[in-house]
Amino acid sequence: MRKTVAILFTALYLFGATEASQLLKLPILVQHYYEHKAGNASVTLFAFLRMHYLGNDNDNTDNLRDEALPFKTMDDCCVMAFNSLPPQKLQMIHIDFNEVEQEFTLLNDPSRFFISPEDIFQPPRIS
Repeated sequence: MRKTVAILFTALYLFGATEASQLLKLPILVQHYYEHKAGNASVTLFAFLRMHYLGNDNDNTDNLRDEALPFKTMDDCCVMAFNSLPPQKLQMIHIDFNEVEQEFTLLNDPSRFFISPEDIFQPPRIS
């Protein structure tokens, strides 16, 4: 039961919020192909698809029929979302910050290192 409901909700979402609803126009594509086939028996399915989706259709009398084919036009060009939450009252609190003076060591200052590298890399000494 849960699987059926999940499939139903997924199908509702796909056909309502995406362009998957264009798949419902596939019978129009098949019927239009048979119309072209009746007019010219040498038309193949590949030639029909190339003519209507990639090239120029030489027959301009069926433009309305051509525009009804799947994936020729977009049904939903944009999705709008609205926030339905009521506006909240904002309270602004002013906080005073005191400036603190800090001292920084300059990069070229020779006194910035307390231990020089010469003190670290020395051979062991016997005292």
